[in-house]
Amino acid sequence: MLRVFRSRLADAFALEIPPHSYALLRIAIGAVGLLSVLGMTPFAMYWPLDGLAPLPGSGVRAWIAARDLGTVAGTVLFVALVCSFGAMAVGFRSDLAVFSSFVGQVALTHWNNLPLSSAHQVATVLLFCLIWAPTGQVWSLDARWRNAIPQPAPAWPLWLMRVQIAIIYLSSGLHKFAYPMWRDGSAVHWALNLNAFHRFPWPWPGSLAPLEAFLTWSTLAFELTFWVFVLFRRTRPWILLAGIGLHLGLFLSLELGPFSPLMMASYLCYLAPETTEKLFHSRDKL
Repeated sequence: MLRVFRSRLADAFALEIPPHSYALLRIAIGAVGLLSVLGMTPFAMYWPLDGLAPLPGSGVRAWIAARDLGTVAGTVLFVALVCSFGAMAVGFRSDLAVFSSFVGQVALTHWNNLPLSSAHQVATVLLFCLIWAPTGQVWSLDARWRNAIPQPAPAWPLWLMRVQIAIIYLSSGLHKFAYPMWRDGSAVHWALNLNAFHRFPWPWPGSLAPLEAFLTWSTLAFELTFWVFVLFRRTRPWILLAGIGLHLGLFLSLELGPFSPLMMASYLCYLAPETTEKLFHSRDKL
C-alpha cells in the first residue's frame, strides 16, 4: 500500500498542465499586491523609520537607523515593491518579478509590520508557490516579445496553492471555534459594531441579532468545511461561490485591507487548468 502511495505521489509531482493558470494567478495577485502597497500611504507614515514604524532593534534596522538612512531605505523598499508587483501584473520579466515580490513581502514584515494584515501572510504564501512555476508564458509582455509556443508547466505548485488555501480556512475556523463569541453567535455583531473594523459609522439595530447569529455560524461552518467541499468537482463551484459571497460581504462591511480581494483572487487556482487554457484561447480569438 505504501508503494502504491509513493507511486501515485511521484506521478502527481511529474504531472504537467498548461501554464495559463499560473499566468492568471500572476496577473491577479500582482494587481492586488500593487494596490495594497500603494494603499500604504501617506508615504511618510509607513515607510521611513521615523514614521509609524516599530522602534529599531538590533540588526539591519538598527544599522540603518544609526546612519540616518531610514527614509532612503524605506523609499527603496516602497519603489521596489511597486515595481515588482507592477511587473507581475503586466508580465515583464515575470519569474524575476514574482521572486522579487516575495522577497519584498518578507522584507516588509521585518521593516514595518504595523500596517500589515492577514492578507500579507496570505500573499507571501501564494507568492512562494508561484516562484516554482513559469508564470510568463502567456498573457505577458514576455510572451509578446519572445513569441514562443507555451510549454507545459509542473502541476505541483498549483496543487500546493490549493492545499494552502484550504489550510488557511481550516486553521482560521479552528481558531474561531475556540472563542465563545463564535460559538454563541455574537462574533459578527461585535465585528460590525467595533470602531476598529466596521466600514460604516453606525450600529446595527438589535432586531438584526438573529441575522448576525446566522452570519456568525455560517462563516464558521464555511471555514471548517471548505477543505471538504473543495475536494470534489460537484461541490467545488458551490463552495467557491459561497466564499465569493462571504468575501464580498466582508469587503463591503469591514475594514480588512486587501484580504478579501486577495482571497477571491486565490480562488483562480481552483479552476481546472484545461478550462483556464480555453478561456485564454477564447480571448485570443476576439
